[in-house]
Amino acid sequence: MKYELKSRPSAARETAPAYGAPAPAEAAPIFQLTVGERGRLVLPAEVREKLKIAAGDHIALILERDGTMSLKTRDVAIRSLRGMFKHLAIPGKLASDELIAERRREAKMEERKSRAFLRRHGRKQPARGR
Repeated sequence: MKYELKSRPSAARETAPAYGAPAPAEAAPIFQLTVGERGRLVLPAEVREKLKIAAGDHIALILERDGTMSLKTRDVAIRSLRGMFKHLAIPGKLASDELIAERRREAKMEERKSRAFLRRHGRKQPARGR
């Protein structure tokens, strides 16, 4: 006996978002670029308008090991880096406050070492100007 699975694709698409499942992926637009003189690329006007890229804006080109390249605007690159070191944070403390406190502790230790050194060796140093 052979069973056939009859599906209703339209019903699946309608109910997927209701159950938290991702909606069917939309095909990403593809733009053709040409390398011009001196290695320059010109982004199509549609892309510049959509991403609000103006002349002089900085764009990051990420080259993957497999040879794929991706372009990111500065804002997108910064947003992707935010939270990268979040797992290292101590709850309720700022990293800058911790760094300042550490530097102050180190400065106090250096001061103590310098004073101890001068106490031990201060009398043995020759007088200046004689």
